Amino acid sequence: MADTESRRESLKKQAEDMRRRIDDLQQAERAETAEGQTDAAHLWENADLRADEVDEAVGELKDIDAALSRLDEGTYGVCVTCGKPISEERLEFLPVTTVCTEHAT
Repeated sequence: MADTESRRESLKKQAEDMRRRIDDLQQAERAETAEGQTDAAHLWENADLRADEVDEAVGELKDIDAALSRLDEGTYGVCVTCGKPISEERLEFLPVTTVCTEHAT
């Protein structure tokens, strides 16, 4: 497996970036509301889109945090379904994965 510390640092950077993205989205929502947007339909549409983006980012952040926990526990890179190692190529492509290619359906 790739160097555990470099994997950890990469995941921490991804988590930091995701937290920043969530914060930016939430700030944009507050700014638009504070500006007194008068077009309610526009405001609702933007709020719905932003809420979807925040939900997606929060989900990604949870996946990253879970991967960091698996690193701490020593279970990172092990398929939760069969217990076999997850290929380095798969972890490189999808660092938060919990399953090997065989069980990725």
